[in-house]
Amino acid sequence: MARIILDSMYQFLGLLDVDGTVLEINRAALDGAGLCLEQVVGRPFWHARWWEVSEEVRVRVREMIAEAREGRFVRCDFEVYGEQHGEKTISIDFSLTPIMNDAGEVAFLLPEGRNITEKIAISAELTRKNGELQNALERLKQIDGFKTKFFANVSHELRTPLALILGPVDQLLKEGMALGERERFRLKTIKHNAQSLLQQVNDLLDLARIDADRMPMAYVCANITAMARDIAASFAEIAEERSITLRVRGESELYADVDRVKFVRVLVNLLANAFKFTPPGGRISCTLERIQDARFLVSVQDTGPGVADPMKPQIFDRFTQAEAGQGTMGSGLGLNIVKEFVELHGGTVVVVDAPGGGAIFQVEIPIRAPNGAFVRESGEEPLLHADYRHGTASMPDMHLPANRAGRPRVLVVEDNPDLRLFLFDVLIDEYNVSLEEDGAAALASALADPPDLIITDLMMPRFDGERFIRALRGTPDFPRVPILVLSARADDVLRESLLEALVQDYVTKPFSPQELRARVRNLVAVKCTVDILQKELNTQASDICELTNGLVDSRKTLQKSLLALQVSERRWLGLYENTAVGIALADRDGRILSANPALQEMLGYSRSEILGVNLIEITEESQRSRTEMNVQGLFDGVRPSYQIQKRYEKKCGGFLWANVCASRIPAVDQEGPMLAVIVEDITARKEGEQSLAATRSELARVSRFTTMGELVASIAHEVNQPLSAVITNSDAALRWLSLAEPNHDEVVAALHRVNRDATLAAGVITRIRKFLRAGEIKRERIVVARLLNELLLMLQTVLLDAGVEVDVSLPADLPELQADAVQLQQVILNLIVNAVDAMREQPGGAHRLLVEVKEDAASGMLFAVHDDGPGVPAGARDKLFDAFFSTKQDGLGMGLAISRTIVENHGGRLWLDAAVPSGARFVFNIPAA
Repeated sequence: MARIILDSMYQFLGLLDVDGTVLEINRAALDGAGLCLEQVVGRPFWHARWWEVSEEVRVRVREMIAEAREGRFVRCDFEVYGEQHGEKTISIDFSLTPIMNDAGEVAFLLPEGRNITEKIAISAELTRKNGELQNALERLKQIDGFKTKFFANVSHELRTPLALILGPVDQLLKEGMALGERERFRLKTIKHNAQSLLQQVNDLLDLARIDADRMPMAYVCANITAMARDIAASFAEIAEERSITLRVRGESELYADVDRVKFVRVLVNLLANAFKFTPPGGRISCTLERIQDARFLVSVQDTGPGVADPMKPQIFDRFTQAEAGQGTMGSGLGLNIVKEFVELHGGTVVVVDAPGGGAIFQVEIPIRAPNGAFVRESGEEPLLHADYRHGTASMPDMHLPANRAGRPRVLVVEDNPDLRLFLFDVLIDEYNVSLEEDGAAALASALADPPDLIITDLMMPRFDGERFIRALRGTPDFPRVPILVLSARADDVLRESLLEALVQDYVTKPFSPQELRARVRNLVAVKCTVDILQKELNTQASDICELTNGLVDSRKTLQKSLLALQVSERRWLGLYENTAVGIALADRDGRILSANPALQEMLGYSRSEILGVNLIEITEESQRSRTEMNVQGLFDGVRPSYQIQKRYEKKCGGFLWANVCASRIPAVDQEGPMLAVIVEDITARKEGEQSLAATRSELARVSRFTTMGELVASIAHEVNQPLSAVITNSDAALRWLSLAEPNHDEVVAALHRVNRDATLAAGVITRIRKFLRAGEIKRERIVVARLLNELLLMLQTVLLDAGVEVDVSLPADLPELQADAVQLQQVILNLIVNAVDAMREQPGGAHRLLVEVKEDAASGMLFAVHDDGPGVPAGARDKLFDAFFSTKQDGLGMGLAISRTIVENHGGRLWLDAAVPSGARFVFNIPAA
């Protein structure tokens, strides 16, 4: 029985006498060492195969037996021969337990061994991974330090050129008494926005100092109630303009040790935030009071929309902004600076819901400075810098003239007051200009009185620009008014989707006024021309439809009224011979039985040559099968008519783009039913659209190139050079004004150049924030088949022009995918466009592109794009996904780098499949959420 029990136990187990002689060993231990029981029983335990790893192991086992014989439990980890019949070592947790007899003496020793090889391997792997993680964290800290240092240097360097903008502009405003109203408005606009830019630079520089622990505290014992009243007074003008009641409550005198500058920034930021979200006619209060534990409490309460519960834990985080529908968008730094400055005082700041609606921001700070801190007595220095007062002042006014008869009307939708008035100033000389500040007001204005052109921003509070555009396009019977998007949002995917179906132009800020005027002039001219042509086309189409129906009715009633038939035929023949629209009658197989002169000229055939030409066969090859199916559907009675846009092959070569309307003429005699085809030549329009698309593509490339420069090329070229030009032109204006007879024309010209060059510097801070801000993934349920169909439809013209046929392979039961639809579409778009560019450069006729999607249990959903182009050179494969590396002469080298980043943010991987025999095959996976 004992032998059966021993053999059934998996771990190492045996029985020794007090001298270490083996009495019993279980089967698992014997098999692991390749032994049989007879080879070890009656022999010293330390001479067995298990301990032949080294002499040190044998000696240690013998010592343990000696210790256990004294009645002590002993334990040690060993490496022994224990697998593959003694050929492989394992690690064991070995112990010897003394077994006593009734007299209390050691009678036997019980050796036990537990296999801990896997445990040791896991522990080593865990140690290695922890080391790698620590190294990665140290590297991340180092990179973050480099980023903060570079960020601080750039922000610091911008303060000098901004000071050189503000100084000359202030001097011109004070000394240029002869300047006109529009020139003074432009100077005030420059000053107001330069001050706003300087404030943002100061905010960024303060955050960099805080990150570097270089923000000292300069304590002063001050009456904070008086400080709060002075700060509130600087908001009096904006409070009066918006009918907002602003009150400061609390003790008449409340002295505390604070850093004056930082505490002022805290109060100013809290009050500015309250004004941002409080509607006209609302209330704002600032309350100061002592509380227990020698602290004081500052509460700023408003009657705005309040802070949603999910936003409260992160409202004080850097770059966090309220939802766009709640109010004006900001930099996302104001409340973070409040939190940082309050914590430097040893205090706390929280936000809670106000009774009756709104929010209360509560700041709690110790009344006295920390022990050992130097505290100055309150001095007479000014409480607020002028920047704060100017930052809360209203925008400069500008006279808005009445509408002038005969001029096109342009509707401008922009939430920024300065930019709204600047656009008015740019366009008012040529157009009647209407101004609206959000999408809801603009929608009501456009529906009430449709303009000739709409210029709209995208990122606006409450009712954004994209929502406004979609609502306008979705309104039945609303005229096709051209829309120009003017936005700081450089999103290629959004721009392409808007240009595809909703808008006619997309301009990224900052922009040139001259370029904007040219684009507006072109769009308005096209709109007026289209209106005229549409009116004529509608009249002509109406006549054709009326006469065709008359002809059909006349043929049906031929036996009743021969005279009516003759009149109808003469009318039809006159239109048939002289209309600019092509008309043909064809049989069931698509062969032309009759064609008017217009169609003959379009296709390049004579009257006799065109008879018998098959309309299906001269259809462009990719559309023939569909055309044949449509024709058969007409004759089989499946559909009464159809309309399609297609290409016909001309006799002399080349293609004719046409809008085609085909309908079935029922049989009225022995000829049987016929096919009536009306062809409208749109080749010129298509060529114009392709030219426009090429121009837009080039503009998009230039825009991407400008954006990719970010903080390196932009600062060197777009900031230093324009700001140097601002200084030069400002000095020139001052010299012209200082003459005995000032030359105002030269002053105005110099100021125009100042305005132009200062505008170029406005985008720097936006780029810095984008550089620091991490991208976000908005996951949603995606039907992959629908996403691919929309993408291929958008690329139809590009694929057709390049002669590329696309095959899509995906299973019918493919599940929905959880991912960011816009980013996923961008990755597939980049891969398809790269493939088309590669195949376009390779001669040889038609090309094929395969897009595969399938589900993989380990990787999630796999996407593959395989072209039959020249492939990727071996020398370029290692650098293919590096930023700014491109195999194309005019490529930016960012497409694959951005695509890889998007895929990795989703938890997947993007790679080049080098195993394909020809072409290039890119594969990426999106793991299941």
